Amino acid sequence: MAKAAFFGKTLFFPFVHSLKAIESNQALQEENFILRSQLTESTLQNLALQNELKEYMDVASVSFITPELEFELAEVIGFSGQFQERNLIVNKGKMHGIAAGSAVISGNGIVGKIVSVTDSYSIILPFSNPRFQLPVMDERTSVQGILQSDIAGTISMNLVKLGSEIATGDTIVTSNLSRLYPKGYPVGTISRIRESTDNLFISAEITAFTLVENLEHVYILKERK
Repeated sequence: MAKAAFFGKTLFFPFVHSLKAIESNQALQEENFILRSQLTESTLQNLALQNELKEYMDVASVSFITPELEFELAEVIGFSGQFQERNLIVNKGKMHGIAAGSAVISGNGIVGKIVSVTDSYSIILPFSNPRFQLPVMDERTSVQGILQSDIAGTISMNLVKLGSEIATGDTIVTSNLSRLYPKGYPVGTISRIRESTDNLFISAEITAFTLVENLEHVYILKERK
């Protein structure tokens, strides 16, 4: 009996102790894995709630949509094209009732128009693209012009008659001549006025209310009732 006790203490006890230590370590690792999984799940849920809250706040901030208009909230998921000729790709398409030619806005002002649609996504031509043109006007004086962007990214209201009453700081909005947007949608403010080389027109550089490159969500106007 004494020998058995001696061998149990000297040979088997360290082995059994090691097994228990391994089992305990495995249990701790499993518990740690479960806690990490729960933390990851909670983090993802919080991010989803934050995104939903941001979308709600963005929608609530759009104060210039008339009640007669329906819109679809879309997320910007990519870009196509290079530099100032980039278009936006959003995650809404034909299955959501989106059609080519639809106007697009942000919470701050105009964005552009839909130029291509598939079942599940659409491509937006933004006002910052040189191929985009839109009739706009000075909100204060109703002086008319054409919104255009050049390859350097400068956004201007062009073809304004020489001597027209416009001034830096004036707000530019969509014109009553526009077939894309209703009248009065915000565009930006005049930051600089310059004369054209032919001395027949003046041009007003615009600081846009919407930064196209920073957009996460946009609103696609679906129809006019």
